[in-house]
Amino acid sequence: MTNHSGTYFRQAGWLFGLLLVMLSLYGCTTPARLAPGEQLSVNETLALAGNAENGRKLFMGSAHFQYDGPPCMGCHNVGENGLLGGGALGPNLTNVSTRRSQAEILGILSNTESVISPVMQPIYTDTPLTAQEQADLLAFLGASVGQPESDKELLVIGISLAGFVAAVVLIGVVYRGRLRGVRKSLLKKAQSEQ
Repeated sequence: MTNHSGTYFRQAGWLFGLLLVMLSLYGCTTPARLAPGEQLSVNETLALAGNAENGRKLFMGSAHFQYDGPPCMGCHNVGENGLLGGGALGPNLTNVSTRRSQAEILGILSNTESVISPVMQPIYTDTPLTAQEQADLLAFLGASVGQPESDKELLVIGISLAGFVAAVVLIGVVYRGRLRGVRKSLLKKAQSEQ
């Protein structure tokens, strides 16, 4: 009888271990779309192993979010990313990982009402970020720690002024003979009338 109970416990242990493995694998698969207000814990998101390069592409807009949300760069800036930097509507997110906890950053990325700004909430309510996108952005923001904060507003102003001057010069070159031609014809008409 002892022999049978040992076999029974070994088989039960093996099945219990298999059940635990299956449950852990099921627990690692997060839904593609989180319900409004639902948030992954920091451990769940970190378990997804975010990719900083994918996060950079999502932030910059060279990769699209699954639910077609706008890229973060439209309002935010991170380090030296982008030729002209990012937007200035939102705060500069360089070194944000040193100012906010991962839970706070995930609360913002998951569009939790108590954490998200009133500006971002309506934008991302219908286009939430998937758990993997949140993990990738979290990894990218973490990788930005130590980068210098760039301010490219002077560059943008300089490019705008150069474009304005170039447009004025081009218009001047194209239309420089137009007034002279009109003036000559008026002079000829006035001279013929005398």
